[in-house]
Amino acid sequence: MRIDQLFPQPLYFSKLERGLTKEELREINRHKAKTYKNSGNITSDDTYVLENKALKNLKKHLHTKVMNYFDKIVCPNNSITPYITQSWINYTKNNQFHHRHSHANSYVSGVFYIDAQKEVDSITFYKPNTDETIKLNTNKYNMFNATSFKFPVETGNIFLFRSSLVHGVDKKKGNNIRTSLSFNVFFKGTIGNKEDLAELII
Repeated sequence: MRIDQLFPQPLYFSKLERGLTKEELREINRHKAKTYKNSGNITSDDTYVLENKALKNLKKHLHTKVMNYFDKIVCPNNSITPYITQSWINYTKNNQFHHRHSHANSYVSGVFYIDAQKEVDSITFYKPNTDETIKLNTNKYNMFNATSFKFPVETGNIFLFRSSLVHGVDKKKGNNIRTSLSFNVFFKGTIGNKEDLAELII
């Protein structure tokens, strides 16, 4: 017998191959002074943080990962150029959390962990369409019957995933302030084709 996976959700994982510079850390810390209370944690007022000059090299590095995601996973035959749209910083303290959510008006979303400890920090992704009419008790979870997957995270980790994939953060443990930079990605160019009457130039 054989079991295949049909239409899996891609989750791209990588790492920043360098430490953050003093200038980058100063810029990231600067945003702590101007934040707003989100649903469960704190978010920077600036939602275009990667447009700051001090973070231009970090943005280039993250963009390289985005291009790799499109090359390995999306494999477009159209001439499109992905680009990072909004970007913001999340600060999560002990007993804070981040509600389940997805990202609208975006194709791919990403999270870069600036300060995280894998012993206490994680991100959880949720299976789409979990409104099943039959509920069975499960004694062993796998890729087919699980409704969520939790991944431990640490400083330097980068995750990329489809923006429609619901994700969240459980109540935080530990004394560190988990700091992450989230961003959305869209694209420019031509998608679809004339023959199908589905061509769209963005």
